[in-house]
Amino acid sequence: MILRALLVVLFWIACATLSLAQDANPSERVDWDAVAERAAGLLDAEDASADLLDETRAQLAEQRADALEIAERGSVRAQSLAAQIEALGPPPPDGVPEPGPLAERRNELETALAEANAPVLDARAAYLRADLLIARLDARLLDQAVASLVERMPSPLLPRNWSALTDDLRQLLPADGEEVELQEELPPMAAWSAGLAFLAAALGLIFVAEPLVTNGLERLQHRSHQRMRYRLVAALTLLLRLFIPGLGLLLIFLAPAVLVVEFPNHTRLIVAAATALLGLSSAHVLGRALFAPRRAVLRPFDLDDVMARRGYGLSLLLGVFLSVDAMFEGLEQEIAFAPASQSVLSLIVVVAGAIPVFRLGTFLRHLDSPAHADAELGDDLRRLFARFVQGAAIVALLAALIGYVNLARFALEPTVTTIGLVAVLLFLRALVIGVLVNGIDRTTPDEDEAGALVPVVVSILLSLAALPLLALIWGARGSDLSEAWRVVTAGIRVGDATLSLTSIAVLVVVFFAGLIATRFTQRFLRQSVFRHSHLDRGVRSSVVTGAGYVGVTLAALIALSTAGISLSSLAVVFGALSVGIGFGLQPVVSNFVSGLILLIERPVKEGDWIEVSGHSGYVRKIAVRSTRIETFDRFDVIVPNSDLIAGVVKNMTLTSKEGRIIIPIGVAYGSDVARVREILLAASARRPEVLAIPSPTVLFTDLGDSRLEFELRCYLRDVNTLLIARSELLFDIYAELVEAGIEIPVPQRGLTLAGLDEIGEAIKGLAKPG
Repeated sequence: MILRALLVVLFWIACATLSLAQDANPSERVDWDAVAERAAGLLDAEDASADLLDETRAQLAEQRADALEIAERGSVRAQSLAAQIEALGPPPPDGVPEPGPLAERRNELETALAEANAPVLDARAAYLRADLLIARLDARLLDQAVASLVERMPSPLLPRNWSALTDDLRQLLPADGEEVELQEELPPMAAWSAGLAFLAAALGLIFVAEPLVTNGLERLQHRSHQRMRYRLVAALTLLLRLFIPGLGLLLIFLAPAVLVVEFPNHTRLIVAAATALLGLSSAHVLGRALFAPRRAVLRPFDLDDVMARRGYGLSLLLGVFLSVDAMFEGLEQEIAFAPASQSVLSLIVVVAGAIPVFRLGTFLRHLDSPAHADAELGDDLRRLFARFVQGAAIVALLAALIGYVNLARFALEPTVTTIGLVAVLLFLRALVIGVLVNGIDRTTPDEDEAGALVPVVVSILLSLAALPLLALIWGARGSDLSEAWRVVTAGIRVGDATLSLTSIAVLVVVFFAGLIATRFTQRFLRQSVFRHSHLDRGVRSSVVTGAGYVGVTLAALIALSTAGISLSSLAVVFGALSVGIGFGLQPVVSNFVSGLILLIERPVKEGDWIEVSGHSGYVRKIAVRSTRIETFDRFDVIVPNSDLIAGVVKNMTLTSKEGRIIIPIGVAYGSDVARVREILLAASARRPEVLAIPSPTVLFTDLGDSRLEFELRCYLRDVNTLLIARSELLFDIYAELVEAGIEIPVPQRGLTLAGLDEIGEAIKGLAKPG
């Protein structure tokens, strides 16, 4: 008893320790309350900055995640108490008293359970409060962003605003006779060396190393006679055309970090200059990678030299716009321009970008000409994207002219960045497709189908991967993406099941894994187990098909269970579908059930010669819904499975391939019937297709109008040779009858006219005169 008491005490201590470790402590709840109160105060304030709102939102998001973890995990102590209450059994119905000790124990446990669940309830309340505040903060940030976009500045069309820009620039220049004093001494050359080394290395990689490596690999590719080596060199060429310049762009991106250390007072101008160089270099790299104006063999798309040079020129113009835009942004941060001056400067920047963007849209639309009809770009998507960029250029130019500077830049700058992203995706698509498709021999229908699906799959995957980048380009914050990801991964509840991106991904992966395992099992049965088996082909086909049905069903059930979807929760859905099945899908279900009956009872097998619904031919495939019959004219006839079960089917090869053939023969009256019988039996005895047992027979069937009618009846080893055997027998019988002098009569008909003499006398009487 002492040992039991000690174990109980230790159990309660462990439960309490775990509960305290998992539940929200009081100080954490105080912090949650403080953050929530600060967020509420910011929402009430009218002048709260976007940075402060964003910082508070990040704190609330962290608080919400912690609270959700505690709420979902629950309290170990509460779970233990709930288990003890369940062990007491259900409470008695109303009006029925419960025994005193049992009722007292139940009340103690329920009181303790309420106390243990208090932290969990607090976490759930904190989660809901944080979720509400985050939604309000997101709406507030969105309102501020929209207000900034629609803020109107003085129109640059007014001449006085250009004078304001002139005045601002004049203030930067020294007055007449005033000496210019340097605010700081120029640093020594050593301060420039690191940053300039970064820039020199970057430019060397972009403009020197990449062309040299590309030319060398191209010559190596031409000298490669082995197919695999040629593919590897081609793939390496495409990869290095983007990797080497990309490394140079990375060095340009890192150069400001080195120069800022030596020039801390000019951080903004240094970053602006580096950004300008990065934009121009990126435009050159992407233009050269996509259009290759001097090397047609390196172009990933089917373009002539004129269109390639135009595309490369437009890429450089877009790079110039990015450079100008970066420099003007750096000047605006260093110099406090008046709103009128900012409007004029923005118009200059927008004009520098709107013109090449609009021309790029025209260029994309001209790619739709017949000379480029085989280009890999999708016509519909290309035209849609061309209209989009042209519309963005027009909107940006009009907005800048009437003073909506922020709106103009918002319409133009993300558009240019989106063009660069699309260019990168197109090059990656060409690279991946080139590597994968060239790696497939495509010598079989399956490989050819796989090669045709590769571009579709690659395009979908790249598009999905680019969606977050596209959202960031068009103004989405990192918190917006994390919120969207939380909603997608958390999922939505449908009945007792929760559908989320994770559960759907698990469902798809498990189902396809089961499908692949099913196909492997079917191939194993077909190629290994049944290859040397003496089983009938129809039995083997039935087993393989049945294994496929069972495998797909098991894969679906396992996938649903693994994804956390209870099969019992789908009973209502299946019940509702049964009504539709009973009415609209009745023929489909009937054919499916008939297909199962065909596989089990096997009244018809693959390879059988059957006649059904006026069609005769061989059964080539018994599918879920229908059966395919190949006629003797090589036509395919699709027969619903229900017709094979409910209708009349004539199966010539169900139990045996033996079959009887009947050949009618007619000879002239006066022929030697015994000789005719000998000739027919001898002809059948000479044919190897004819069975000796049962022996062939000759029947004298009728005395016809103009001939004696006989029938040769014999059995064939294989009824599939019926037409050939019939033809050979007729050849032999006709030759023997002609040689024996036995005539095969042609039907003759005699015509007798009654009263012909009277008609002649009447005609003569009419011919006499008078």
